[in-house]
Amino acid sequence: MEEYLVEASKLLDKARGLTVEEKRVFMYFVENISVGEIRAVKELKQLGVNNPQMVIRKLTNMGLLEEGDECYNLAKPLRAYLARRGKASIIRELSS
Repeated sequence: MEEYLVEASKLLDKARGLTVEEKRVFMYFVENISVGEIRAVKELKQLGVNNPQMVIRKLTNMGLLEEGDECYNLAKPLRAYLARRGKASIIRELSS
């Protein structure tokens, strides 16, 4: 089994336990993959997330997101999973 798949599966297991608001933020990054800090916070507030910085920090601590230079990214194994299996696979995984 490819390494990205093992790591992505572990991360998706963690993502299944997210709150509704945390899943909203996670799915935002599934859709956008890499977003500048200011834009992410602004857009997440527009999506109804009360404290985007706190949720992003939690998802980063869980390994679901990565913090870059003034940006946030979907974690590398999840980016590989998304590229090979598509967004619908992640949605299915979170629903199971």
